[in-house]
Amino acid sequence: MRNLLRRLAGRFGPFLAIAGTVMAGFQFVLCAVVSTINVPALLAEVMKSLPPLMKDLIAGYIGGFGPADLLAFGWNHPVALAVGGAVAVVLASRAVAGEIEAGTLELVLSQPISRGRYFAGQVLFALAGLAVLSLAGAAASWLGQRVYGLDALRLGTLALVAANFFLLQAAWFGVTLFFSVIGREAGRVALTGFLVALMSYLVAVVAGMWPKAAFLLPYSPNGYFEPRVVLKAGTLPLKSIAVLAGLAVASLSAALWRFRTRDIP
Repeated sequence: MRNLLRRLAGRFGPFLAIAGTVMAGFQFVLCAVVSTINVPALLAEVMKSLPPLMKDLIAGYIGGFGPADLLAFGWNHPVALAVGGAVAVVLASRAVAGEIEAGTLELVLSQPISRGRYFAGQVLFALAGLAVLSLAGAAASWLGQRVYGLDALRLGTLALVAANFFLLQAAWFGVTLFFSVIGREAGRVALTGFLVALMSYLVAVVAGMWPKAAFLLPYSPNGYFEPRVVLKAGTLPLKSIAVLAGLAVASLSAALWRFRTRDIP
């Protein structure tokens, strides 16, 4: 297990470092933007020229134009979700399908390591990477607020938002890992995982902005990533924890069962 984790760290360490830097940089720069530009006034001027329907849709998507609302929205921004999703999808797609495609999985499993321990090592490394990514974003947001004199999101609130973000990405890792253990090409697996995550995001956006599509929101995992709710309530809804953690556990369990029984290559 130790050698496996060391191998994964050497292989994906630079990628995780870049992803963490992008995530932290985005959250830090967002603090600078919110503090130096009168974003609410700017958005108010822009929305004056929009029809009422568009105003309602934008307001429903962002949730509000105050500093706290904008910083919370930064976690639900496509940039933040893309970085988190990239880490989850890449690590999962390379865990099994990528190794089979490269012809190295048989060699790795010929070592004194069981399939279960190999699977556990992949999951442990990926979850640790996603946790570090989430903490990097929270730390950068907290530091940015201190540097630019903001007091919008307190440390406890940031921790809850980061936990919600981690659970969402853990769910995408589990789903993509299931695709990985039934596939043989990392590219196809990654594309499938990306499209599923993208569809979930689009459903959540449309359902959040358009009342007639609101019935779709419970069917989208992104609908349970709720930084605005965390901001207003000061707590992470138990439903969000249960659904996202349940999806992660269920998909990982299915992936482990399939991995134990599939032929390699």
